[in-house]
Amino acid sequence: MKSLLKTLAVGCVAAFLGVGCAVAASFVKYQDEITASLAEYPSENRPVSGMFFSTEYVVEEYEYDDAYCLLYNDADANLFECEILVDLETFQMVHNYIEEGKKLVGALVLNEDYSFDGLEVYTFMPDPEFEMADASANL
Repeated sequence: MKSLLKTLAVGCVAAFLGVGCAVAASFVKYQDEITASLAEYPSENRPVSGMFFSTEYVVEEYEYDDAYCLLYNDADANLFECEILVDLETFQMVHNYIEEGKKLVGALVLNEDYSFDGLEVYTFMPDPEFEMADASANL
C-alpha cells in the first residue's frame, strides 16, 4: 500500500513538473512574437494628428524652453502623462477654457509649419463630430 502511494506521489510530481516545463517552454517560444506585436503600435502614449482632444483630460499646462506643453491623460486614447507640444494660440485657448471652467472639445492636428527636428507641434481644430460624440456621452 505504501509503495502504491509513493508511486502515485512520484507520478503526480512528475506530471506537475512536465506540465510546468511545457508552459514555460511555450511562454519562451511565443515571447518573441508578443514583443514583436508590441512594436506594431508606435503611437502608444504619443499624440496622433486628428485625435480627439478635450480640456477635461488636460492635467497641466506649462511653458518650457519657449515650447508650450500640455500634460494629457486620456485612458480611452491610451495616453497617460503624455506631453503634447502645442502652438501659442492653442495653449492660450486651453488655458482660458480651463480657467473659466469650460470644456473645449475638438481635434489636435499636426502643425507642420511649427514642427521641426522630430518635435511635433499640434494645433487645436474644432470638430463638430467630436463635439456631438462628447455631448451624447455626457447625457
